[in-house]
Amino acid sequence: MKRDQYVIACIEDEAGAATVMPWARHMAGHLRHKGLMALHVNPTTADAPEWLRRLGVPYASLRGDWQTAIEGLPTAFGGILAVAAVAPDAPRHSLAHPATLLRNFQSCKTAYLCVHDAQVWDDSAEAAHPRVVLSMTHRREGKEKLVWASYLARFLNADIAIAHPDYRDADLRRRWMDNMRFADKVLSPFDIRYSTPVVDRDTRVDETVLDRLTPDLLIARTTDTRERDLFDLFATRPERRLLAHPTHTPLLFLNPRDDLYILCD
Repeated sequence: MKRDQYVIACIEDEAGAATVMPWARHMAGHLRHKGLMALHVNPTTADAPEWLRRLGVPYASLRGDWQTAIEGLPTAFGGILAVAAVAPDAPRHSLAHPATLLRNFQSCKTAYLCVHDAQVWDDSAEAAHPRVVLSMTHRREGKEKLVWASYLARFLNADIAIAHPDYRDADLRRRWMDNMRFADKVLSPFDIRYSTPVVDRDTRVDETVLDRLTPDLLIARTTDTRERDLFDLFATRPERRLLAHPTHTPLLFLNPRDDLYILCD
């Protein structure tokens, strides 16, 4: 079967390969038989290291910088999902360091899955389904999160939860209910049912989800840099706090872009 869409394993070194490849294989095998390839970037040489050749999958070894390579994932490689390792204690120059990872993926046009270890969930029909959570607030930021939730429910047997703050303000609650009606429009054609757990704060909602709901995977939207003010420049970005969260929950990040690539199935 000819592959025209790929899950891209973004691998810095052999240790990163051990973390990333189980997840990349798992996702590629479930998302309607997408292809799988490994991407390695080195600032000084395009020669493929021996460990990359031993992975047993198609690969690209590029000379250059990670940010440029990642921005070209959908056009150069047909990428629809990137997978990368994250390690809060990694050296600052490493792709796995949260700040470095976010900087290199800030222009990514696909979803990117950030994982701390190689432990992939069991989503077989006989096992408990993985619990995937996304937050839904009064803001307009849920479309791509809902689309990916539908993929994970349909193709990976995930149970979906849409967490939301306990709104007391009538206007905010009305806007949130409008977003939930949109969620029904996205999910109901596929007969996807979901729960709606309440979190007790309307700031740092995703962090509260990790603290209270312990999901198997969190779908999150990164900060829109176009909307950041001077105060934001000195504050820790929410997505960096998620990457450093002690639960080490796998995070599926979506950048706020007008040209975000999603699956065509």
